[in-house]
Amino acid sequence: MNKFSSLALTALFATLNFSCSEKESASTPSSPLQELQFEVYDSLMVEVLEEVVLLDYQDELDQYLLKERRGNNVLLVDGQGKLIREVELIGEGPNQIQFALEGRFLDKDRFIFKEMSTSMDYHVFDSDFRKTEMINGSAVGLNAIFISFFRQTFTSWSEDGKLFILGEEVNSYNPGEVDPDKIGADFYSRVNTGFFYDTTQDSVTRLSLYPTSWEPRRANRWIGQSFPYLAFDNRRKKAAVLPPIGNQLFLYDWDGNSLINEKAITLTHPDRNEEIPDVSRENLLYPSFSDVKNFGEYQLAIFYTAIPEDIFAEFRSKGENYHQDPEWRKAQAKHRKPRYIIVKGDQQIGILNKLPVEGNVNLGLSDGTLIVKAADGEVERDYNLFYKVRLVEE
Repeated sequence: MNKFSSLALTALFATLNFSCSEKESASTPSSPLQELQFEVYDSLMVEVLEEVVLLDYQDELDQYLLKERRGNNVLLVDGQGKLIREVELIGEGPNQIQFALEGRFLDKDRFIFKEMSTSMDYHVFDSDFRKTEMINGSAVGLNAIFISFFRQTFTSWSEDGKLFILGEEVNSYNPGEVDPDKIGADFYSRVNTGFFYDTTQDSVTRLSLYPTSWEPRRANRWIGQSFPYLAFDNRRKKAAVLPPIGNQLFLYDWDGNSLINEKAITLTHPDRNEEIPDVSRENLLYPSFSDVKNFGEYQLAIFYTAIPEDIFAEFRSKGENYHQDPEWRKAQAKHRKPRYIIVKGDQQIGILNKLPVEGNVNLGLSDGTLIVKAADGEVERDYNLFYKVRLVEE
């Protein structure tokens, strides 16, 4: 039995032991807090030396777009993980980008990548990775750059030859003109961190991602910027918006130009029973949401458990450089655990406290698959092993 088969078989046995009690169908939940069962049904090994992360999947071609986590190359692999093409995307050349972490299939013949810069421009490439177009980004001021290897801040698609981009951009306002210290909770009404591009038009459409029924906005309470995450299902033309702080997920329909029919869903989990904190409180003491993903008819809200206040105070007392203490990293690994809340339709249908395999949820697919990038381990190059996971519905 080869290494790939052994790894896949191990994961499948882990899944069988993941839950020893029968669960009711996810479509008719007995409780929003019931623990759902997920299973590993396949895996993907990408046999390259550099560590890679998944950017996107094109189902018609059965191809994956990947990027080296620390290198300059992007890769195309087929559905079995076989390398089709490797291209040095990051660089100073005419068919390169100076710095890019995000990218997607635009259609079967084109790719689009987001440049991480003060303007956050978008670059379109043909099937041979020749740059064909540059689209001005929606950033107008540099407030922050959040680096995540397991989520994308935009979705793109093409229809009748037209290119569309829908996404989130935390740099969509000028911090010199919008001062939260002066305007407080009015920030949520004035700042539009969502955007939509129809490239046949001359301008970008700004979208508010702070829902009107989000509790801090509704109560006019300032709790920090709390930039919401956006996940868009292009096939179903539905969007999910998740503010990091609070206990609400918001679902919208897409009418071709804006988000409509706001629907608020209350999220609950035993490890998220804390009140919304004071804005001055340390972030790690609150179980903030870190991502939302669509997978088929479902949404997955992800958060990390909080560090106990006494543990944080102990390290904080050591001085400003406590982050460099190896014991601090161990404390984070011990206390900051990922947790998952699953939504279907207009309700929470359950929770998941642990994936059937160790790793990070890298991508959600339209067929209901979650792709989990395997955690670091002792097996050679298992850092490029991806598991395909799905919800078990009885």
